[in-house]
Amino acid sequence: MAPQEQSKQGRPRRRGARGGRGAAGPKSDGEGSSRGGRKDTPADADAAEGGADADRSKGKANNGCPKKNTSSRNGASGSSATSDARASKENGGRRPSKKSDGASARSTRNDRNPQRKNSTTKSRGKGKRSDQARKEEENKGADNADDASSHGQQKQQGKRKSRTKKVQYEPHASHSACLQRYSANDPTIVCGKIRVMPSRNGAAFVTCDRGSQLRDVLIKDEKARNRALDGDHVFVELLPALGNADGGAMGGAEKKCEGKGATIADYMTSLELSDGADGATTSRHVSEEDEEVEYEEGEYLIEENHQRNDTEDDEDEEGEMWHDDAVQMSLWDPAVNLRKKRKKPSTNEGRDDTFGAQRSGKVIFVVPPKSSASQQPSELTPEDESYRKKLPKRTIVGTLTVLPGQEKNGGRYLLVPNNKSLPRFMCPAGTKANSNDDADGKTLYRAEYVHASWHATNRWPPCTRVTRLCGTCNVEDETKALLVENGVDHGDFVPAVLRDVETSVKSGRFYQDGEMGWRPTEEMCRGRRDYRKQRIFTIDPTTAKDLDDALHITPLPDGRVEIGVHIADVSHFIQPKTAVDEEAQKRATTVYLVNGIVPMLPKPLCEIACSLNEDVERLAFSCVWKMNKDGTLSKKGGGKGKPKQDDIWYGRTVIKSCARLDYATAQNIIDGKVATGERNADEKFWPKSRQPTGGHTIDEVAADVRLMHTVAMARRKLRFENGALALNGIKLSFQLEDDGETPKLCAPYPIRDSNRLIEEFMLLANYLVAQRLITHAHGRALLRNHSPPIEQGMQQVVDVSKESLGFEIDTTNSSTLQESLSRLSRECEDELVVQCVTESLMTPMRPAEYMAAGELDEVEWQHFALNIPYYTHFTSPIRRYPDVIVHRLLQATLDDDVDDFPLKQGEIHAAAGHCNDMRMAAKKAQERSDRVFLSLYLKKHPIASTLGVCLGVGEKTLTCFVPSLGMSTRVFLDEHKEEFITNAVEDDNGKRRIVISPKTNVIPGMDSADSSPGPAWKSLNISVFTKLEVACTCKMGLPIDVRVKIVGPWTG
Repeated sequence: MAPQEQSKQGRPRRRGARGGRGAAGPKSDGEGSSRGGRKDTPADADAAEGGADADRSKGKANNGCPKKNTSSRNGASGSSATSDARASKENGGRRPSKKSDGASARSTRNDRNPQRKNSTTKSRGKGKRSDQARKEEENKGADNADDASSHGQQKQQGKRKSRTKKVQYEPHASHSACLQRYSANDPTIVCGKIRVMPSRNGAAFVTCDRGSQLRDVLIKDEKARNRALDGDHVFVELLPALGNADGGAMGGAEKKCEGKGATIADYMTSLELSDGADGATTSRHVSEEDEEVEYEEGEYLIEENHQRNDTEDDEDEEGEMWHDDAVQMSLWDPAVNLRKKRKKPSTNEGRDDTFGAQRSGKVIFVVPPKSSASQQPSELTPEDESYRKKLPKRTIVGTLTVLPGQEKNGGRYLLVPNNKSLPRFMCPAGTKANSNDDADGKTLYRAEYVHASWHATNRWPPCTRVTRLCGTCNVEDETKALLVENGVDHGDFVPAVLRDVETSVKSGRFYQDGEMGWRPTEEMCRGRRDYRKQRIFTIDPTTAKDLDDALHITPLPDGRVEIGVHIADVSHFIQPKTAVDEEAQKRATTVYLVNGIVPMLPKPLCEIACSLNEDVERLAFSCVWKMNKDGTLSKKGGGKGKPKQDDIWYGRTVIKSCARLDYATAQNIIDGKVATGERNADEKFWPKSRQPTGGHTIDEVAADVRLMHTVAMARRKLRFENGALALNGIKLSFQLEDDGETPKLCAPYPIRDSNRLIEEFMLLANYLVAQRLITHAHGRALLRNHSPPIEQGMQQVVDVSKESLGFEIDTTNSSTLQESLSRLSRECEDELVVQCVTESLMTPMRPAEYMAAGELDEVEWQHFALNIPYYTHFTSPIRRYPDVIVHRLLQATLDDDVDDFPLKQGEIHAAAGHCNDMRMAAKKAQERSDRVFLSLYLKKHPIASTLGVCLGVGEKTLTCFVPSLGMSTRVFLDEHKEEFITNAVEDDNGKRRIVISPKTNVIPGMDSADSSPGPAWKSLNISVFTKLEVACTCKMGLPIDVRVKIVGPWTG
């Protein structure tokens, strides 16, 4: 489906965390630092790249549990795989037949081990056939027909000379067996989400959800991955820890990676499974696709050394309490006194090399995705395998290429995914490329992968229902592809959802001038606190339509102020278990693209009944509190030990906003450009359509805005002095042509004090609601935590900054990190240096995640970037489903009805996990939309020369940060062969640099040669923080992207 139409202004993009909504994007909630596409605030950690996506629970594995013996099964499988590979080479690449060559190979192997001869023969014959039969029973139907056809074609191909590697995977254990071992705390089995590096045979990593391993478990190669796909939830059996030998800590390869200057390519080479003699003959097209590694230098190393920050020692050792911090008490006044997470040293010097050694493992089971419609087994009922009745599917988007070695014979097709972390997929027999495909192959196809359909004997996973999706290199097709690829192509709302919406809004609906409106009835208002006469207004992006928050401020006689944050009461309109509620939960978030949105709720709710539009009555859920003008919270409790009335109030309200301000107008008010005593406001600075209604004056509203600004800026200053962290990157905004698709302007989006004003009060409201949930909903409280960054990744930035800039960064905690950045800003005259260091620090930041409080230890509730003990999301229920759950929980605490809340703790945690997944999917879609529009803008307006800064050096690539575009991207040296002689060198200390010398006067990235004389420079040494002159153009290949090429040294 095409996203809903949006304004021509589009939505601003930012490389880094987002400050307030863009042109029509979500508003600021003030959450911590991040990297990537648009987020909630300029300091939002929700989408930090390089973060672990694993689910966690507070239980710890019992290291005293016995290990179950599985060596016999695993050994047999491994032997057969080795035998097949050896026999395949001896027979010209053909797999040995069962009656002749195969028997000979088995005989040779079994002669070496007579005791295994009979059992091995059976496992190769009857056992293998029974396993195949069981798999076919589980996958019957239309998909099975494709598999059967595929199997027949493979038998015919067995007579041909194979040019591809043969792989024999181990059979998976049963789900019930894994759950039994896991529930018994077997120390040799872990569970978590697998992350695969985007390269051929790339290694993978699994973060243990119980924290039993300090470092992520390394899955060395595709055989150890055992048919698990990137993002799958897997059970992993740990291999024996053998020190520096294979199977334990990573040995020689790990040592190479730990050296300065090591790259992804270095370690990939050491782990890559060799194709043997046939490897060199693999199709060139397929190989080039596989070699396009998209991760930055050092990110692989970060993953490989991914450190868990929660150890048993941390939990046993008593640490500092939040109440011990006087500034925290005045700034946040936390009602719950929790222990702070133990601070980590900022260096690894002197650390025992054996501490937290990384373990290797192999996947023994792939857990069915949560999207399965049937009941899945649990630790309590491991024998329940009814989930197999309907296996979930995964949509794959990519291009078609002929199976290697069969290009001239009209052979089978492989689907090469756009996502380089996924393997190639075998298409069903009879699949043909569409005759209408572009001559240059710029056509995308979609297919479905059925969970558990990848058999142990198949080299590639099978895919079904291969259909042409779209072309490429235009907005419509690229938008369609990015929505499908990221699983957010939700389509139109079904009739059942629309009927629910009709039921919820019909009693208050009215029509005026042909447009639908809505107002609450008296019955709806009964029992709510009435704020309709209060001077309340909204501040949003200029083109925003879903206004989900409004504010008021009232000076008090004692010198304090009352702040009210009023949020759209979405939970009034969507009742639990209804069709609209289930659809909202499935979507989990609104997806914001440059040219439109994919909404979480239908338009009658998100833009009309729930939106807090001006001069109309609306239902709200409010948080009202008293605080001091210096930004601190009021203290509770009076003299003589008698507590006074609570200064925080939560409840349902009815409001009537008097004005719809935008960020630009609010900033004009703050700057004194308007409403300074004049009778009529200058419409240039305060448009008539945004001026107050309901008897309120521009002077009154302007006074409120300025008072809010005073309090917010005072509080912001205190927050950052007390350890809050902000890694602010550049955000781009796009202005579109009248067709709503063609980008005509691309410029940095300004972050103003008016954005930060909203950010501060949204952040505080979220914190106060989290506090209420913890004290009254206990383990059911839905919180949002942010773990500390990846330790090794931060240390790399520290080392590079010290070596290249002579500047030391203290990464002990968010406070020391922010102070280091502030000191760098004061001491360094080059603002670009600060920008580059900030960009580098974004990579090892983890994403913030939703979770149920009772599922994690209390020390894990804290939010690293905000430097507070707990946090949640309350302020955007129109676009985030977790906020809807929070609203319902908050009302349950007010009604003293938490015990009867329909969702148990585990169910809330599961819903939170789904919301985390969908938020990440939406983030990827949003970032891809930004990249598509930037690419198309550069296609029409190429940049011949701009500043680039090297942030990482590899053997064949370098990572270049382009400040004017707010983006980092990989530069491939192979693309410069026509212009430069390139050479990667490494000094005695392991530091790598790239030396390039020009051999033409052609400007890289442009279509024609320059007629001017050759360049004045003869040689250029490129290392970290080297400034470069680069050209930025559009790469029209698949997928469309920004291409950055080196022009020479920066002389500007």
